[in-house]
Amino acid sequence: MKLSKTTISRSKYFLLALLVTFSFSCSPEDGEDGATGAIGPAGTNGEDGNANVETYTYDISALTGTTINISAPQLTQDVLDNDGILVYIQRSGNYYPIPGTSFSDEIKTILINAAVELTFYDRVTGASVTIPADRYTLLKMVIIESNNTTTGRTSISTKQQALNNLNQAGVDVTDYYAVCDYYGIAY
Repeated sequence: MKLSKTTISRSKYFLLALLVTFSFSCSPEDGEDGATGAIGPAGTNGEDGNANVETYTYDISALTGTTINISAPQLTQDVLDNDGILVYIQRSGNYYPIPGTSFSDEIKTILINAAVELTFYDRVTGASVTIPADRYTLLKMVIIESNNTTTGRTSISTKQQALNNLNQAGVDVTDYYAVCDYYGIAY
C-alpha cells in the first residue's frame, strides 16, 4: 500500500512539473508566418450567364373590354426578333402565363412593336368575353436579352434559345415566381 501511495505522489509531482514546463514554454505571441505556398491551378471557365433580364409591371386593373392594349415601349423590333419574352397576368394574387388560361378566361396575346395586346375568350365556348375592370390587376413582362448576337441564325432562334435555357435549367416558365427566383429578380 505504501509503495502505491508513493508512486501516485511521484506521478502527481511529475505531472505538475510537466504542466508547469509546458505553461512557460508556450507563449501567447504568434511565431513567424511560414512561406507562402504555391498558387493552385486556375479553374475552368464556366458558361457566361445572362444578367440582362428585366421585369416590367403594368397596372391593368382599370382596363375593360374583349381586347386590351398595353403600351410597352420596351418592345422594340430588335427585342421582338431576338429576346425571350414571358408575359404573366395577375388575378386574385396569382400569376398566370399568357397566352394561357386564367379561371374561366382563355387569354391570347400578341406582342407587337411597343405594345402588348390581350384578347379574352370564354374557355369553354371560345366566344369573345368582355372582362370587367378589376378582374385582372397586373401584367408582368419579363424580357430575357439574348446573349447571342450573331447574324444569319440557322436552326433555332436566339429567342427560343433563351427559353430553352430556362427549360434545361429546370425552370417552369409558366411559374412567374420560379422565373424570378432563377434570375434573382424581385417579384
